[in-house]
Parts: sequence; C-alpha cells; structure tokens
Amino acid sequence: MTAEVLTGFRAGRWLRHKSASPFHDVGWLTAMVSRLPGAVHTVVDDDRGVAFVAAVVEDPDGYEAYNPQAILWRDPPVFELADPAGRAAELTGLGERPPALPALVLVAPGYDGDPAGAGADRAQDVAGCVADVLTWCERAGLAGLHLLFTSRPAVAAAITALGGVSYPLSTRSVLPVWWDDWPGYLDGLPAKRRREVRRERKLALTAMELVSAPPDQYADDVIDGRCALLRRYGQQADPGAERRRLTMLGDRFGDRLTVYGGLREGRLVAGCLCLAQGRTVQVLYSAVTEEGHRLPYAHFATTYYAVVERVSRQTCAQIDYGISHLSGKRSRGCSVRRLYGHALGVTAESGTALRTAAGLLSRYAQEV
Repeated sequence: MTAEVLTGFRAGRWLRHKSASPFHDVGWLTAMVSRLPGAVHTVVDDDRGVAFVAAVVEDPDGYEAYNPQAILWRDPPVFELADPAGRAAELTGLGERPPALPALVLVAPGYDGDPAGAGADRAQDVAGCVADVLTWCERAGLAGLHLLFTSRPAVAAAITALGGVSYPLSTRSVLPVWWDDWPGYLDGLPAKRRREVRRERKLALTAMELVSAPPDQYADDVIDGRCALLRRYGQQADPGAERRRLTMLGDRFGDRLTVYGGLREGRLVAGCLCLAQGRTVQVLYSAVTEEGHRLPYAHFATTYYAVVERVSRQTCAQIDYGISHLSGKRSRGCSVRRLYGHALGVTAESGTALRTAAGLLSRYAQEV
C-alpha cells in the first residue's frame, strides 16, 4: 500500500497535494472538518499524488448529506428526485438489506469529494489510491467505502475499474456574471423571470436593506442565522463551534471574506458568507435567523440579489452557489452540472446491495 489513512486532519501532509478548490484550502479544512459526521481522517498517497479528506461515519442519524445510509436507503430521499414515489415503491419491495454503515466517506466539507493532488486527473492513480483505501476499510471492519459529490471523470473511471458503482447524487450551480449592474443582470433573464425577480426584490426591500460587510461586523447575527438554519434542516447547532469556525475563516482569508445580507433595525436577519477566489465568488454558507425566515423572499434577496448588485463582469466571472435546489438556482440564471456519488462494498453481499440502491437513484434522478 502506498496510500495512508491517517487519523485526524493532517495539515502538513495535506499541503503536499495542491488543488484549486476553495474547499481543499488548508485553512478552510482546519476550520470546517468538524462538520463531518464522524471521526475525521486524511488519506494521502504521496507516490501517486492523490489525497482525500475522509470521515468514518457510524451513526445512521448523522448529517444526511454525508451519510451513505441516508443517501442510499432513506425515504424520503436526501436530494431531489424526478419520481420519489417510484423509488419509494421499489424500496418497499426490497426487504432486508445489509447496512451501509459503518463506512469511510471521502468528501471535504463544502460538498467536494474530488481528490487533491497532481494525480487527481489520472484515473490509474486515483484507482490505485482508492484500492488501497478499500483494503484499509476491510481491515478496519467497515461495510464500505464511499466518495460523495465528485465531478472529475478520472474518479468515475477509477470506480468503474475497481468494480464499484456510481450514481447521480446532486448538482452544483454556478451563476456566470454577464452584467455590470442590476439592470444588466435583469436584462439577461427571460422576460417572465425578470418580472418575478424584480417583484421578489421589491417585496424583500419593504422589510430590509441589502448590505455587504466584513463578517466580524455582524458576527453575532451570522452565527444566530447559521444555527437557526441548521436547526431547520434537522442538524445539530452549536453557537460556540460556529463562532470558532467563523473566527478561523476570518483569520485565514481576511478581506477576501464578505457577508452579504439583509439589515433590519440594525440586525442582519439573513445573509450568506462568501469567499473571493480569483474571479470566482464562492458562497460558503447561508445564515437566516428565525425573523429572517418569516420575511418575504429574504433568502433569495440576501443570497442572490445582494451579491448580484455588488459584483460585475469587470472583477468577477462567476458566483458558485453550491449544491442542490436546482430549480430555484437555474431560474435565477445559474448553469448546473451533475455531481456523483460512488460506492464500493467490502464484501460481495454489501456490493450487491449498494448496486441496487445506486441503481434506484440513477433510475429516478432528475434531468440536468
């Protein structure tokens, strides 16, 4: 074996493997790996030039987006499907199936499961690394190995070569910046959507003022909104942990970090935290307080329109809006690409079950 599976996030070893992804930045990972729902590990293969962030997921109730048991078997589905009822009917008829957990999940917080390193686009090197990691999983008594939220063809080719299964998991949406100002953004939308967006923004502005600021200016509000949003999605929310993460991100990225949001009576009631990465604005996460959640179009106004108003094609090529919620993002001008999940069982029985579950997700996937 040339791949090593090391406990914890090993920043020193990770730095040997370069990547353009903001979710592979050592500062981002140091701050955010604790969001993964299990014991964090670092996979490094210096000979092949491949590295992954990983977590051993054991809790079937752990955060669903990084949880193979939930993704593959849960009804209702974790991510949107074209025909969830059809999948549900087939799941009902399957009877007993081996558990997907415990499992090693290769994914960086921020929903990026592609590898870092010089070998990330070489299918043979990725396959060699993943094969070594699968051997480690077998020795550790795990049920399987999963890669989540990938887009690189080399990853899909590597999984196929190893006899694993791939399936459509979610989508990532990017808004290309074609405008110089707000009217220019509206001009790029279809006429019907233009009227709807103008109306949404007008209604939102009756309750708030759209602003941008350094995150520390509204840190308490960002943390409150972040925790409120996590709770609404059924996740654990720890204000102390969120404050530490925000502080660490501020220390790492400085003035490249901006919060866009809606101000109401001096309080940021909704917003998003964004990172300037070259000519890309990366939306890192949203934060919507309970008050903001009740206001008309607060999320769309603060996550989309506040950002759109403050960037132009002179300085920005695109805004990366992350995963899922395909229809809402596409209707605001985003282009969409598919993200994939991949699974390898450690036994023939677990492999067969994973192939069945992945087949259902493929059969009932949304068109992209």
